[in-house]
Amino acid sequence: MTCSHCETICPKQAIKNREIDAEKCDNCGLCTAICPTGAIHSDTDYDNALTAVQNLEPQVLMCQKAAPDSLPCLGALNRRLLWALASQKPLAIDTSRCASCNPAVAKWLEQEIAACNESLQEAGKAPLKLVRVKAAPAPAPSVPRRSFFRSLFTAAKEGATEIAAAQVEHRYAFDPVIWLAKQEPPVKPAALFPGLALKSPCNSCGLCTMLCPEKALTLTKPSDKAPANLQFSPIKCTACGLCTGNCPQQSLKLLPSFQGTTTFPLDGQQP
Repeated sequence: MTCSHCETICPKQAIKNREIDAEKCDNCGLCTAICPTGAIHSDTDYDNALTAVQNLEPQVLMCQKAAPDSLPCLGALNRRLLWALASQKPLAIDTSRCASCNPAVAKWLEQEIAACNESLQEAGKAPLKLVRVKAAPAPAPSVPRRSFFRSLFTAAKEGATEIAAAQVEHRYAFDPVIWLAKQEPPVKPAALFPGLALKSPCNSCGLCTMLCPEKALTLTKPSDKAPANLQFSPIKCTACGLCTGNCPQQSLKLLPSFQGTTTFPLDGQQP
């Protein structure tokens, strides 16, 4: 499969031939949001950052301009991640600074929020609430007087430790699909997720299950005499097209939205 989603969406043109130019990259996260296989590595731990959002009361998504310990940028969010968070409890998001900071991120979030709200409405859930969070000032470090002189003697040692720690570059692999699967959303997959159909008989070769980067397809066989079933997980599917494009029988067809079918009996008949 030839994929250039990340290269196309990057507002800084920092990606070429699947290589990232660190000097141009501003860590907006748009490439992470759009990658169908979770192939992007960055220095942001999105997994823990999103988990931290879930623990907030109320649940609010914001960038580091509003809170220093938040996401560096909201560009890594997509409609599925927003839906998973908002389907569990009401979600607010602060995009008030996006247009002035990074217009490409503002445009991306506008469409993703709209698509998420449409599916939330169909499920009877509250839509995302747009808010503006007052920026929190960075806390000033306080040094007790009694430890002042002690710090003088340890400054050299601590300084060397901090410098050494700064040289360690942490890289995180974040696959939105894996994070979604762990959430076990309480509502059924919405129109945000693709569907699958069998358009011709399948011979159960299993190639699609081996090619799927997110393991959205699995073959099961209830018994030796029973026909095999193809199991489809819409939450794991990113519509990358590897299964449909490489099926020897041309049996599979991706649908723009999930139609409710997750099990396909492979006996030569349509389910």
